[in-house]
Amino acid sequence: MNSMFFFNIEKLYRFYIRQKIRNKDFTIISNDCWGGRVYLDLGIEYNSPTVNLFFYSSCYIKLLSNLREYLNSDLTFKNDSVYEIANQNRSKKNLFYPIGMLKDIEIHFLHSKDENDARAKWEKRLKRINYDNIYYKFSDNYLIDEEDLYRFNNLPLINKISFTGTFYPKFKFNVWIKDFKKGGRVKDPFKYRWKYRRYFDVVKWLNN
Repeated sequence: MNSMFFFNIEKLYRFYIRQKIRNKDFTIISNDCWGGRVYLDLGIEYNSPTVNLFFYSSCYIKLLSNLREYLNSDLTFKNDSVYEIANQNRSKKNLFYPIGMLKDIEIHFLHSKDENDARAKWEKRLKRINYDNIYYKFSDNYLIDEEDLYRFNNLPLINKISFTGTFYPKFKFNVWIKDFKKGGRVKDPFKYRWKYRRYFDVVKWLNN
């Protein structure tokens, strides 16, 4: 299959979901770039600050536990992460992206060129949040503590979904993406977007 084939499939997919979507003023709070992928596919501006960045799982669960308070706190920056795996990856890949802080929560601005760029985009998108129509997405991509999966499942939130590469039959709000079962965790939602699409109807989720 050549690149033109995949280009046309992408165009058809986007055309189809843009015709089907009814709910167009929503905010996705995501622990990685998956939310940004959804906005891009639907042709909707980023109504969420959690775009082009990621949280390690423990910080993300803290964020969801007190969302408004954390989002209303001042954004600061630091040089190194509390997570050693992050420091190792940044050094290994020579990818020293900005690390933001909301109180005790780290935000990894993976696709921001510097702190000013990260702050500008964060503050701009923060103003677009629709607190009356929030959807929450979690995955095991940046999992630090497996208990975080259980914590997410037990959070008293509506409109939540999680994606995992491992099967968790007790999780009511989880989608097991079997294509990732070998590694046990899901991967990049941009590069592997069709694997997510195959297992989850995002338009149905947003419309309902």
